[in-house]
This record gives sequence, C-alpha cells and structure tokens, in this order.
Amino acid sequence: MSAYYTHALWRVRDGSEAKFVHLWENDLARAFRAAAPSATGTLIQSLEDPSLFYSFGPWPSLDAMADARQSPEVDQALKALRALCVQASPGAYRVVLEIPPRT
Repeated sequence: MSAYYTHALWRVRDGSEAKFVHLWENDLARAFRAAAPSATGTLIQSLEDPSLFYSFGPWPSLDAMADARQSPEVDQALKALRALCVQASPGAYRVVLEIPPRT
C-alpha cells in the first residue's frame, strides 16, 4: 500500500474531452514516467457529466512525488492540461484510513 497519492479534479471545456484524454495519456504519462519510472495513475470520467474527470495515483514517498512535480516536462504537461479546463485542482494527499476488504 502506498501512503501518498496525487488526486485531481478536472472540469474540461466542452468539446475538449478527447484532447484532454490524449494529453493525459501521452504527454503527462510520458513526463511522469521519465521523472519517476514506477509512476502509475488512473483517469476516470463521469458518466453523467463527460466534462468531469478525476485522476489519482500512488507514490512511494513524498520525495518521489515532489521530484516528479518539479520536472519541467511534468510542469509543461500539466499546463497543457489546465489550458483545456475551466477548473483544475490537483493536490497531494496522504492515506489516513483504509477499510479492509470483506472476507
């Protein structure tokens, strides 16, 4: 289990959803993997509101997260994503509780 996560809400301008997914999949994923080769992430889209996305991903440490976010390539990819949005709120989080799976 990772103790740290990035999480973001993305509200994309109407008609920019496909471009947003393309940039997230290609530019941001490539930049994060270059900065942190073990980086993984998930992007989900609302079924009721196709302009609403959330992304999240685990990090092994705060240092790894900070190092990746300081990468010029990551910064450039995030700026390109934000340019497609009317709202973007990425942030860093820590796990405080997990409910165990049912047995």
